[in-house]
Parts: sequence; structure tokens; C-alpha cells
Amino acid sequence: MLAKEMGVIFTRHAEQMTAKRWTEFIQQLENKGLYVVIETDTNGRVMSPFGGLMPMPCKDETLHILTEEELQQRGLPRGHHIITKPKAKHVTT
Repeated sequence: MLAKEMGVIFTRHAEQMTAKRWTEFIQQLENKGLYVVIETDTNGRVMSPFGGLMPMPCKDETLHILTEEELQQRGLPRGHHIITKPKAKHVTT
């Protein structure tokens, strides 16, 4: 199946996914040494269901599936992360 086809299927199934089913899916990724990193533009914060603050969802999020090595290259410890996208630096002349 092509990625484009799987994208359509994911969209339809995502609405029916429970937190438990998402957890099982994420655990399958972990078992293969893969971790989800969400990059977001938002600075707003909401309470995590497990305590602490996390960025609010936004329309311009980027999802990455990374290996532990790729996480280390980004300066992140092993695990799943929600991070703020780096701001583009403007060069003045």
C-alpha cells in the first residue's frame, strides 16, 4: 500500500482511535526503537493529562518518527517529545 493510500485510511480510522489504542500503537513503535517527535509553532501551554505543561496543538505541526540515534543528534533523550520549532533567524545586511 502506498503512503498516500495509508494516509487516507489513517484519517478515517484516527477519529475512532481511543487513548488505549494510540498507546498500543506508540508502544509498537517503541518496541522497534522508534519515537514520535512533534514539532509545533505554538507557545501556548495546556496541562498534560499526567501533570505538567505541554504545547497546545496547532495546525502547523510536524510529526517525525526518529530512532534513538536521531534523537541524540537533536539533543533529545530517548522517548517521545513535543518541541517548539526553531524560529527562522533573519539575516540583516
